Amino acid sequence: MTEHPLIAAVIFQGMVIPLALGLALIVGVAPWDDFHLTAEALLIAVLATAPLVIGFRATANARSPWFRDLDELVRPTLTALFRDRSEGAVVLVCLLAGLGEELLFRGFLQAWLSELTTPWIGVALAAVAFGLLHFLSITYFVIATALGLYLGVLYELTGNLLIVCLVHALYDWFAIRYLLDNYEVSGRVGPGR
Repeated sequence: MTEHPLIAAVIFQGMVIPLALGLALIVGVAPWDDFHLTAEALLIAVLATAPLVIGFRATANARSPWFRDLDELVRPTLTALFRDRSEGAVVLVCLLAGLGEELLFRGFLQAWLSELTTPWIGVALAAVAFGLLHFLSITYFVIATALGLYLGVLYELTGNLLIVCLVHALYDWFAIRYLLDNYEVSGRVGPGR
């Protein structure tokens, strides 16, 4: 399909956006109504990312088995995606993942399931679906499901899908940058090696 996996990743993540919007239209939910760009929303997004970053760093610094499992799973993918690429490539993938996945899992699925059941059941079911989509191992499933719960609760409490998209993108950017900076990519060796 493409010479470089980065292009495939950008296309895939970009296609999630119209898929989510189309599904939302079909079931009658309107995630676009929950995008509110304000200074307060930006501040909340940054503050809400902090616990995720702190947890990631603590796990990484402790070199826990959870982190080693995650590192071994994502190292080949990150190397393939970002070898010889600029920081803009990392930012683009993170923004597309944050927007597309949150439109799909929170804006469409959580909203729809919440209408069919209750808001908290909708949060839980969407989080499990998010974890299943990211099922590369039990560890990755648990981490992704926990992240999905966090983002789902944040969406339920704020009603602002933009905040959730930004938290997802910021967390992804931090985690990817940390991992790239701590092992060899494109011939350079990061500080962790």
